[in-house]
Amino acid sequence: MVPLYVGSTAGYSGKSLVSLGLALKMQEDGLRVAYMKPYGRVPTVEGGILSDGDVLFMKKRLGLAGPLERLCPVVYSHDLMAEALRGRGKDLLKKVMAAYKTISSDADAVILGGARNIFDGKSIGISGARIIRETGAKALIVDPFNGETCVDCLLSVKDFLGENLVGAVINRVPPEGMDYLKESAGPFLKRKGIPLMGIIPADPVLNSMTVRQVNESIGGTALCCEENMDELVENLSIGAMDVESALKYFRRTHNKAVITGGHRSDIQLAALETSTKCLILTGDLLPNALIIAKAKLSGVPVITVKGDTLSTVERLESTLGKVRIREERKVARAMELMRAHFDFSALYKATGIKKAGAGN
Repeated sequence: MVPLYVGSTAGYSGKSLVSLGLALKMQEDGLRVAYMKPYGRVPTVEGGILSDGDVLFMKKRLGLAGPLERLCPVVYSHDLMAEALRGRGKDLLKKVMAAYKTISSDADAVILGGARNIFDGKSIGISGARIIRETGAKALIVDPFNGETCVDCLLSVKDFLGENLVGAVINRVPPEGMDYLKESAGPFLKRKGIPLMGIIPADPVLNSMTVRQVNESIGGTALCCEENMDELVENLSIGAMDVESALKYFRRTHNKAVITGGHRSDIQLAALETSTKCLILTGDLLPNALIIAKAKLSGVPVITVKGDTLSTVERLESTLGKVRIREERKVARAMELMRAHFDFSALYKATGIKKAGAGN
């Protein structure tokens, strides 16, 4: 049995994307795959049981057996942290290791999903670094592209994890970052013992939100076309210019949410003539009947929000890139990217994972 810890040095790095891609590929290769997230940071209640949203999704998507308490033995809460800070915390490492031994007993590979970063959970004794050490897991670090900072972060992790670090994945790489990673940073890191096993390009589908998620993030009210609230929004467009310029801009931007003042009916009509997934009207103003009729005809949800345009855009921008992969469309796209840009053979070789029937 091979344990593989998928961690990061930063939150929202794409660990779930990579973990899911790895698990699905291993299942395709005939391996018995177990998944566990020792420390859940996305509290979710399912059937009266406190668990983690990522764990719940992985359990359903991968058809994993076992109770949620075993797949995620520790879930963050204020009470948990308060007890730890008072010196009255429980031995959570013992709980994690007991769950790990159970799920790994009948598996060829165990994917251990990291929390926000490999040091998260240090105060309660279950940081990613501690889990790696206790389980003897090999570690794959997934970080978002951040120029030269990526290199510094990976070198620091290598100093800390040593031979347990078998490779890295740089995620959400813009076109201009590809040559830098492939021609400069990648060869340098390989010489330092950190092979880049994946360079995943930035992708609008994976960074998208559903209209429903957009609405929830801004606290808006949908006025029509609620049956289309699960459409994916890939781009944001601000309608604050003259209508002629806006129309040219809107035509170049596809699958977008258009944010504009509730009084700008000219901009609203221009948006509805292009590839728009939802129309967000700021200032808590209701649109006129013509806008609603046009939106219904086009199947575009219209959302009103109390805040102004600038604050609404800031809230949405802070949410984009932090939305987790749960929709099947994103799962399919994630697998496409993993197959195209991740070296599964290199990972298998570095960790000792063997395809079913490949021999010992």
